[in-house]
Amino acid sequence: MIRYSAIISDGSFSCNTAILQGDVETVFRQAKEAGYDCVRLTIRDSSDYSVETLRELSIKYGIAISAMATGRIYSVDGYSMGSSDEQNRQTCVKRLCELADFSVQIGHPAIVVGAVRGRYADAGSPEAYYQQFDKSLRSLVEYCERLEVPVILEVIERAESEAYVDPEETLRYVEKVHSPVLHMYLDIMHLYSERLNIIETIRRYGKHSWQIDVSGENRTAPMNSTLDFSKITKAIQESGFDGTLTFEMPPECSAKKSLEYIRGLMSHRD
Repeated sequence: MIRYSAIISDGSFSCNTAILQGDVETVFRQAKEAGYDCVRLTIRDSSDYSVETLRELSIKYGIAISAMATGRIYSVDGYSMGSSDEQNRQTCVKRLCELADFSVQIGHPAIVVGAVRGRYADAGSPEAYYQQFDKSLRSLVEYCERLEVPVILEVIERAESEAYVDPEETLRYVEKVHSPVLHMYLDIMHLYSERLNIIETIRRYGKHSWQIDVSGENRTAPMNSTLDFSKITKAIQESGFDGTLTFEMPPECSAKKSLEYIRGLMSHRD
């Protein structure tokens, strides 16, 4: 069954990807009031949130935790899964594995591999980068298999990384690693930025995706986007997708109206 997840942050830093921001109880309450099934944490390390608080709020509001966005490990701390600096790379993997331990305590949300993958420049060449990234990803996946924690590899855009921008390349890599915990995921904004055919991409890869982010161009709310979300949601349904639709956009977008709009389209049948 498809779930709907709002990305949250604690409000202590500037963030244009968390639609709900503020102290953790406030955002859980807002997610419940807006009609979401779950939330995705924006997190650098396990000290960002209290396990006890997250457990209590999940029960109190009936809100699960779907995933953990890890990009700040790279954007703030500079740790890259593809770094040729072994200390840097290993520190990155260690941080991600610590989040896997954290995941077990809060309901097994997925670990997002987005910007934390780093860039080619972190290794000096594409060839060196992919070798280092592969070591990192396989180490993380092996660790997460024991814990039954999902790992989701995002199809990203070149503005954030050169690696795994192409959906087919991403799926082939996920299949090559061949782990029950490793999945791909799609972000409509990234597909738009890469000038891919969004409808055909979703139809082809939706069933392979753990989650799909439903913001429009430049993280625009879907009802204000120039993209045709009636066709996009139809493609999601036709693809066989059965994961989480995630709302990744800035807080000035209405969490409630964005969800109502997408839910309305998803419930429509021609």
